Amino acid sequence: MEYVCPLCNGMTQLHAACSKCGFSLIDGGAVTDYLGPYAPYDLSPEMEQGDPPCTHLLVCTNCGNDSYAIIQNDVI
Repeated sequence: MEYVCPLCNGMTQLHAACSKCGFSLIDGGAVTDYLGPYAPYDLSPEMEQGDPPCTHLLVCTNCGNDSYAIIQNDVI
């Protein structure tokens, strides 16, 4: 049993609107990709414990507003 983010793994698509201008937001990727050294195959202690959510950066290309989405991981 493995927990994976459906957004990171292309199993789903994000459909969200900017809270400031209403324009469609694009997925900027998992926040962890911006925070630490690049190690895509290393499991963090949180991931080894079970089902942590995956936080994604959302970006509005119209007004530049940033927001976040917390994505619940799926079991595969």
